Amino acid sequence: MGINDRSISRKAALKRLGGLTLGLPFAQSAIGNISFENTKQIKRLLKKNNFKGKPNILWITTEGVPINALGCYGSQIAPTPNIDRIAKGGMLFKNSFCNNALCAPSRATLLTGKYDHLNGMLSNYDFASNGEPASTFDPKQENVARILKDNGYNTAIVGKWHLPANPGEVGFDNFIYKEGAGGPYYKSTGYKQNASFGSTKTEDKTYEGYGTDIFTNMAINWMRDFKSMGKPFFMALQFFNDHRPFDPPHKYEHIYDDHRFAEPGTFWDDYKTRSSAAKIAHMSVEDMPDFNAPEDLSGRQRKQWNYQTYMRHFFGTLKSQDDNVGLLLDFLDKTGLADNTIIVFTGDHGFFLGDHGWFDKRFMYEQALRVPWMIRYPGVIKPGSVTDSWVQSIDNAPTILDMAGITIPGDMQGRSLLPIFQNNTPGDWKKSMYYHYYEFQAPHWVLPHYGVRTERFKLMSFYTINEWEMYDLEKDPDEMDNLIDEQLGYKVRAGYEDQLKDLLQQLTELKKYYKDDTGLPVNFRPKNAFN
Repeated sequence: MGINDRSISRKAALKRLGGLTLGLPFAQSAIGNISFENTKQIKRLLKKNNFKGKPNILWITTEGVPINALGCYGSQIAPTPNIDRIAKGGMLFKNSFCNNALCAPSRATLLTGKYDHLNGMLSNYDFASNGEPASTFDPKQENVARILKDNGYNTAIVGKWHLPANPGEVGFDNFIYKEGAGGPYYKSTGYKQNASFGSTKTEDKTYEGYGTDIFTNMAINWMRDFKSMGKPFFMALQFFNDHRPFDPPHKYEHIYDDHRFAEPGTFWDDYKTRSSAAKIAHMSVEDMPDFNAPEDLSGRQRKQWNYQTYMRHFFGTLKSQDDNVGLLLDFLDKTGLADNTIIVFTGDHGFFLGDHGWFDKRFMYEQALRVPWMIRYPGVIKPGSVTDSWVQSIDNAPTILDMAGITIPGDMQGRSLLPIFQNNTPGDWKKSMYYHYYEFQAPHWVLPHYGVRTERFKLMSFYTINEWEMYDLEKDPDEMDNLIDEQLGYKVRAGYEDQLKDLLQQLTELKKYYKDDTGLPVNFRPKNAFN
């Protein structure tokens, strides 16, 4: 009997995959149509709280916002009161991770519930790298928008798209996006919008104003239209900012001019214990070309000047995003939609805010790997809930479908979070996660790597150069002390031999479990054994 045989039992699947000992994350595709959520309990709660038919769903994806920038995650840097409102009204996930810290691949995973080697988006661009196929996105593949549309939802996407496919063909009745990956946010051209509801014809549009405001207003107008149509809606608002060029709206350009931002503890990281990947990456704050630093500064002075300017722009831009989240929440309250609308707030990836001396993302280090995640589900999730249960980008689509009472396709690799909403986390829930980054090209030149993260340890393989990094996150949360010691010929530091062996086994099994045959096989070899 094959692992995908629908008649396989849950116990047999767990035993076959070794999940009871390794805590591997079992998607429904691995165990057939077994349901982990308590559907009857959810239906009773919905009936009790007067949900009218299927719930509306507002899915907000933030761009490049690390958890340490948000008040609900404990940040004291700058206030984010409206994003915090979602957490206070629902559940905040403390352990939430992306599978590939890059815009288009991560957004493809959030949409499809599949890793990038299956959804087609290995990288941001349509190019081949390191022998892998060029990134593509088949609009006909199963995804949350198409499935919701097929089940009676009006669907729309507003904001960042960044996928090489027509959103209408993917499953969105309405769409408007802007060309490219980011700003300039005041540029009035470059908007792409379908001609009418349900049309796949794309028309060029011009809109004056700040892009984040434009997209939020469009989302509100379309939700108002959907309300009058009498069908549930799925609104995907995909923010552009805080992406480069980090342009805040004019009203917030100078609000942090008098504020000096504290440099993170790893700001002056020299990568001494790290692999070559960290040393050759082009992500240094010192070399940022974005802000035209004075020419008479030393390298150290330029790094500090760039950092302060970067932070002022970043948090001015984040404030505009937070304002717009507030507009969305106020709209739902004023129109009576709030009690019948689920809000899912996710991030495509984290971001380095000077951590390790960097900006941008891509690496599997914590600041890029972790993403904000919160869900407000009136009548089902107790307001102010916080959970330590893990969630990954692949879990987004299955969870949204499950909340809408729709069967999750067998090829989605994530799991529904519904049982966690009632503090009923399954005993076999994931306690480790798999990561794979591919894009090696200008301007950042971050080497491809895959890895495994557990509750305490992390192992990364930069497989094209046969270099490894391993961290004890309990003793070294800043990931400064690589336990794979170059001076010892790439042997693990004494006392960590068993942990390395376990991590290599988990990495091998996770790569196989998720059907990832891209990159090189897991092979811990002596240094210089591979060029």
